[in-house]
Amino acid sequence: MFVIILLSLSTGNTYSQKSFKILSYNVLEGLRSDTAIMDQFVSWIRELDPDIIGFQEMNNFTQQKIEKFAARYGHSYAVLSKTDGYPVALTSKYPIVNVQKVTDNMHHVYLVANIHKINVVVIHFSPFSYQKRQLEVNEIIAKTELFPKNEKILIMGDFNSLSEKDAAYYGPDDLNDQKEREMKESHIRNLNNGKFDYSVTNAIEKEGFTDLVYKFHEDFQPSIPTRSFKSKYEKRIDFIYVNAELEKYSRSADIIRDKVTDVISDHYPVIAIFEIK
Repeated sequence: MFVIILLSLSTGNTYSQKSFKILSYNVLEGLRSDTAIMDQFVSWIRELDPDIIGFQEMNNFTQQKIEKFAARYGHSYAVLSKTDGYPVALTSKYPIVNVQKVTDNMHHVYLVANIHKINVVVIHFSPFSYQKRQLEVNEIIAKTELFPKNEKILIMGDFNSLSEKDAAYYGPDDLNDQKEREMKESHIRNLNNGKFDYSVTNAIEKEGFTDLVYKFHEDFQPSIPTRSFKSKYEKRIDFIYVNAELEKYSRSADIIRDKVTDVISDHYPVIAIFEIK
């Protein structure tokens, strides 16, 4: 298990007040609608003080509920993608404009908006099929191609996909576990010809997007499972990707593991920190 010192680089440098923080977090079915977990989350977010949060699995939330929830930790703006199934959402200190909510051709949904002159895309790809994820990522890439090349673009969320950069950390036992699961559950087809599939993240990187966690941590940084949701092997399936225009402002990116994130969800959150005025 890796230890991340919250809000500091590995060199021990701390971030200035100018730091602009973006958090991506799969919060497990709307924080399980548990008041105690929600209170714990709010206290934790107040201390972390991100400028933007991209959520996945905001189950059982409504637009009114997420606005009230976001206000508790200092975010005056909030957008929910839908009210059924597994929504994604955005909350922010800054106005959220040019919002698009897309369910067509998606297993779940994705959300597009502009915040503080950043084109933000929040995704949650299919958990069951690499072929469906390939279609979904093609949709996201096509959407980002509509943005002017000189604008900042960020894609974040639960990709349910592996990165080839982490391939050395997925061994034969991990592969056999997945093969056994697919033999038992016919609706799960995440292996590509009996091998781990890296096509989704490779497609994003081919378009010039940078995996920020890998940029700052070339060692393996798993995002799932958390300590309270143990499974046989660890994976990195939660990412923040940025285009070249936004990457030049990036200062750090981490998977946040602490006593709070150990228990809030089965996923750890991803944070990226920039120097943006």
